[in-house]
Amino acid sequence: MMRNIFPDKLVERIAAKTGTPVYIYSADRITANLEAYRKAFAPAGPLICYAMKANSNCAIAGLLARSGAGADVVSGGELYRALRAGFRPDRIIFSGVGKTAEEMAFALRSGIRFLNVESLEELELLERTAARMRLKAPVSVRVNPDVDPHTHKFITTGKIGSKFGVSFAEAGRLYSFAAASGYLEPVGLHFHLGSQIYSARPYALAVSAAVRFIRGLEKKGIRLKYLDIGGGWGVKEGEDMPSPSALARIAVPAAKSVGLELILEPGRSMVAAAGALAVKTLYRKKSGPKRYVITDGAMNDLIRPALYGAEHPVRPLVKRPGPPVRLNIAGPVCESSDLLASGVRLPLPSRGDILLILSAGAYGFAMSSQYNSRPRAAEVLVTGRRSWRLIRERETYRDLITKEKR
Repeated sequence: MMRNIFPDKLVERIAAKTGTPVYIYSADRITANLEAYRKAFAPAGPLICYAMKANSNCAIAGLLARSGAGADVVSGGELYRALRAGFRPDRIIFSGVGKTAEEMAFALRSGIRFLNVESLEELELLERTAARMRLKAPVSVRVNPDVDPHTHKFITTGKIGSKFGVSFAEAGRLYSFAAASGYLEPVGLHFHLGSQIYSARPYALAVSAAVRFIRGLEKKGIRLKYLDIGGGWGVKEGEDMPSPSALARIAVPAAKSVGLELILEPGRSMVAAAGALAVKTLYRKKSGPKRYVITDGAMNDLIRPALYGAEHPVRPLVKRPGPPVRLNIAGPVCESSDLLASGVRLPLPSRGDILLILSAGAYGFAMSSQYNSRPRAAEVLVTGRRSWRLIRERETYRDLITKEKR
């Protein structure tokens, strides 16, 4: 079960001050999760690169940078955020299947540790970019180990047929191309199986295949420096992050067996349980056998239930009398899929009551939008038992049109 890191009185004070909807994050929980990875992987001393896509707010990224983490970025914008947040360039890696030449040049100018490439054409463009800049680009190839982690089809990335990575056979050709180039330096091998993986077995299969492949490269005279096993360690909604020790027991010996430095890319597991979305009850209504609670939070604020079928626990701040009833927590967006929770059993809340949508620290605000011309939510970082600070102001109507031209 998840420990209560957001006391009701604190949430009430935050909501009264900032309004709702508002994302609330715990600094202590985020740093504790980073320390759990460090402790589990201590024998290898890995580079732990926070996957910025999970939650890229500069305050959260800066907290992790100051704690000694690196960053995994997948766009030029995320690289910009990572640098502004204080991550050292040599502790940043650039992943992603569709980098532009401009993003590649930005990464090379910044002096990041390496770029992960996912196709021959991407590698060729990186070579041309590096040649134009008269630099040697440190490169890693993302392999697709064809391992099924049995997660949601939208977050499975390590099976053949996915847009991500290349087969081992294709990877061999990419490494040979890089090794023969005067502007590329092959330094690493990368894989990422997907998200919400609760068993170490998929990693065991992928790591075993990667080690065999790395030994084959060595026979060809291609010696790498890094083994990057990606992220994806699962954390269930309503629960704390489980210890990654089972993953470490597989990855640490594998990296040592080939003499490579280990790199991890945890994202969701670092911040999911450390965040919640506070929304306010607007109306209650019935539709046939169904009961709806309409709130001021919507799918544009938290799209995971609509996109993935994610089931986020809901905690009312006020414990109303009466038996629990089955409720659908919905928002004002004009879509039938605009549900923050379906079929949850709670006493019927009153109008104005605050509901806390838990396990919303990852892919919540990061995937939010202005759909239906709804200004995006405020964000708050809790820094102590009673202390907190605003880390993103709520958008205004003016913000909706500030870049538009009539």
